[in-house]
Amino acid sequence: MISRRYQRIILICLAFWAFLYFLYHFSGRFISDARPAQPTYRPEGGKPSSNDKNRTKEKGPEEKELVIASMSGDDTSWLDEFFADWKKNIYIVNNQSAPLTVLKNKGREAMPFLTYIIDRYDSLPDVSIFIHSLRYQWHNEDPMYDGVPVLKRLRLSHVQKRGYVALRCSWTMGCPAELHPLNPSSKSDDRSQNEAAWAGVFQHLFPGEPVPDTVGAHCSSQFAVSREQIHDKPKIQYEKIRKWLLETELEDQISGRVIEYMWHIIFGMPAVDCQDTGICFCETFGLCNLTCTEDACEKRYILPHYATIPQGWPEVGPGENGWPERGWAD
Repeated sequence: MISRRYQRIILICLAFWAFLYFLYHFSGRFISDARPAQPTYRPEGGKPSSNDKNRTKEKGPEEKELVIASMSGDDTSWLDEFFADWKKNIYIVNNQSAPLTVLKNKGREAMPFLTYIIDRYDSLPDVSIFIHSLRYQWHNEDPMYDGVPVLKRLRLSHVQKRGYVALRCSWTMGCPAELHPLNPSSKSDDRSQNEAAWAGVFQHLFPGEPVPDTVGAHCSSQFAVSREQIHDKPKIQYEKIRKWLLETELEDQISGRVIEYMWHIIFGMPAVDCQDTGICFCETFGLCNLTCTEDACEKRYILPHYATIPQGWPEVGPGENGWPERGWAD
């Protein structure tokens, strides 16, 4: 016969194992049910995306589209030649019969870029890449001013991570300080007129926001933006900017320059957005073994004497009238 002492020990053991069984199989569910739901983290100022619920799924290659500001007669065949599988939105600003055009040809590339954002706001790709129509342009970040390697090297994953990137890294033209809106120049050149107009336009478009003392950003209005960064502002904000552009009495080259040095702020960057050049080349274009100073990298870019690329370039023109020799960066 089992003594009462051993009976007590057996009962204690059975109770202990029953407690462990209950804890293992049931308590996790109760704890989970009692824990408050955790909100999805979003950067300050961001808003929920319609795709938030799908973000846990495995992500495939980034969807991208080109947005091209062009005029009748511009040769855009290079885009089909080198980027056949990229969707292209070619806006012909001076042809109202074109498949893609604008309400009015004002503000240079700002008008087609804003038109695309407004019309496609609810159907944007992962990354939208905004460029000018010609393959060779003086401001292209390439030793021979070629737009093809610029686009081919662009790291779309970095665009999505940062939200906005200029398609330039060298500080020549625009960085580190292009404009001083609170202390504008009284000169009559385009840059000074832009500087004089900038603060008033900014206050009109973003009432209540402090006008920055200094504005610095890469020149020339070629950039890439993620869908999420575009959606960080409501569609009505882009419509407001376009409305101003349509109604302003500023000359075309001035209104276009005002927006040129406002894009980076519109897309959430600080007023001075001048990243260290070596870091920029590495992160934006995957060129990570360059010899660089803060504002330039060797054998990447020379500011030409003229803004118009010679006809027939690069077969015609290299080594003449201040244009670099072919192979100078080899």
